[in-house]
Amino acid sequence: MRILADENVHAEIVAWLRAAGHDVLWAAERLGGSPDADLASLAFEEGRIMLTNDLDFGRLVFRERKATRGVILMRFRTASSSELAPLFASHWPRVEKEASGHFVVLTNRKHRISHL
Repeated sequence: MRILADENVHAEIVAWLRAAGHDVLWAAERLGGSPDADLASLAFEEGRIMLTNDLDFGRLVFRERKATRGVILMRFRTASSSELAPLFASHWPRVEKEASGHFVVLTNRKHRISHL
C-alpha cells in the first residue's frame, strides 16, 4: 500500500509499516510544515492513503469535499509511545483491506470505517 504519513505520526508506526513492505512517504522527513490541504492533495495525486492523528482531515474530506484515496485517522489514548505500533498493528489486518476509498478512525478498542 502507498501511504502518506502526516508529520504527527509516530516514527515507530512508520517503521512498522515500512517493515511490513508498504511504501510510506513520511511528512516529517521531507514535507515538514506543509499545510494539511497540500498533504491531502499530494496523497491523492500519488495514489496514497493519508495516515494522520489530525482531526482537520475529517473537515477537509467531509466538509470541503477534498479528493482523497482514503484516510486513516488515529485517535489512540496511550501513556507510552512504545504502545503505539502494537496498537496500530492490532487494527492493521482489517484496515489494510478497507482503507482505500474509506475514512477509517482507529481508537484503542475499535475502528470505524466510513465509505467516501
